[in-house]
Amino acid sequence: MKNILGIGACGTNVVKQLSEYPQYSAYYINNKEKKTTKYRFSLPLLESPEDYENMDMSKLHRWASKIKNNCTVFLTGANDSSAIALRFLEKLHQAGVKINIVYFLPEVEVLSENKFLHERSCRGILQQFARSGLFQNMTLVSNLSLESMAGPTNVYEYYSQINNVFTSSYYMIDVFKNSNPIASTFKGQKESCRIATIGLGSLQEEEGDKLFFPLENTVEIVYYYCINEEKLRTEENLFRQIANKVKSKITENVKASFGIFPTQYENDYVYTEYYTPKVQE
Repeated sequence: MKNILGIGACGTNVVKQLSEYPQYSAYYINNKEKKTTKYRFSLPLLESPEDYENMDMSKLHRWASKIKNNCTVFLTGANDSSAIALRFLEKLHQAGVKINIVYFLPEVEVLSENKFLHERSCRGILQQFARSGLFQNMTLVSNLSLESMAGPTNVYEYYSQINNVFTSSYYMIDVFKNSNPIASTFKGQKESCRIATIGLGSLQEEEGDKLFFPLENTVEIVYYYCINEEKLRTEENLFRQIANKVKSKITENVKASFGIFPTQYENDYVYTEYYTPKVQE
């Protein structure tokens, strides 16, 4: 079972979508919860990030003590309540919990000056903590990138629609990370490569990868080719097509690897992870 935790409105909404899948155990921290329960912590409604940063954390730390082994935390610095994140995550780390961060970059140009500064500070500090090894890794996701892939959206369901682009892909990558490929060139990531994004690839040679964040200074790429089983048995030269496309990504500074997974889906899917050791602006 994988523990997932949403902090603030953004993180909570993403985790609620992921909680529909049975392999996740979902936790929530936000100021919309009516009361604190085993899986939900009700934050007080405070006026500023500074108020959240300085709040008494004793109740929250006691509540979080039930989270064991691993925890992937979803948040954005645009929510004032994300100011609790650094102290909260430090406490989880001290308890021996292996932490992964998924951070959503909002449309920063429309933020107020205070929210803009808080978001930038939160994003930068979390990346530095990831590089230091406090977290296993930090995955960056841009809302604008998700919107470009979501197709037509409406105001009422905007965030649900763009979040679904992310959650469906994140879930599938998790599935195949815990499955056995019929062929692979997988290698472990470098210890220094703790900042990442995910995205969608393609079997077509002329189509590039669609990343959920415009990651710079990429040094490692991982592909998950999820192909209909019958197609794997009958289509000629498919392995060579996949291998050549992955090889085209390899340079002196970039390594790429792939795994091929049989599925019963009618359509084929390609998911990718990009890694870098560099903090992203």
